[in-house]
Amino acid sequence: MKTKNLLLGISIIALVVFFVVIMYGIFLAPHGTGAQDRGHPVIPTYIISISSIILIIGLIPLFYYIIHTSLEKNYEKRMEILSKTITDNNKSSDVNDDCKKDFTNVILKFLSYNEKKVLNKLIEQKEPVLQSDISRLESMGKVKTHRVIKDLQRKGIIVVEKYGNTNRITLSESLSKILK
Repeated sequence: MKTKNLLLGISIIALVVFFVVIMYGIFLAPHGTGAQDRGHPVIPTYIISISSIILIIGLIPLFYYIIHTSLEKNYEKRMEILSKTITDNNKSSDVNDDCKKDFTNVILKFLSYNEKKVLNKLIEQKEPVLQSDISRLESMGKVKTHRVIKDLQRKGIIVVEKYGNTNRITLSESLSKILK
């Protein structure tokens, strides 16, 4: 959230500076005296170059902010639907194996490749897994594992407990009933 607000602030400041530079170029630049200029201001090329760079610096974070906000809303909708589905199915007492497989497939479609790997490891183990064990999986390092676990924890899919120098990872209670 802080990053999004920082990007928005940078974007606003850059766009304000852009307009100030353009106004400077228009109002304080010398007026042309030639027959072609007809008294219109002649904006120096360095003002145009500077203002173009400032405009780019202002628009890129603004577009990122807009796209990120849209994606975040879409993601929250999907997670809400997923949690509602899980909650509804926790209420039903007879969840058969085919239904469990279907829910597992639905949940896996909402996750990234690395999140799927961690979730599959948890489902296979049927007991808590250490974060250090997850970081030893193929193409998973300590940093990537940390990020994936934080994302899964934020989504409410796993529970993280301190366990010595590492963490113990378990499926959330609602998911463990469905998936195991």
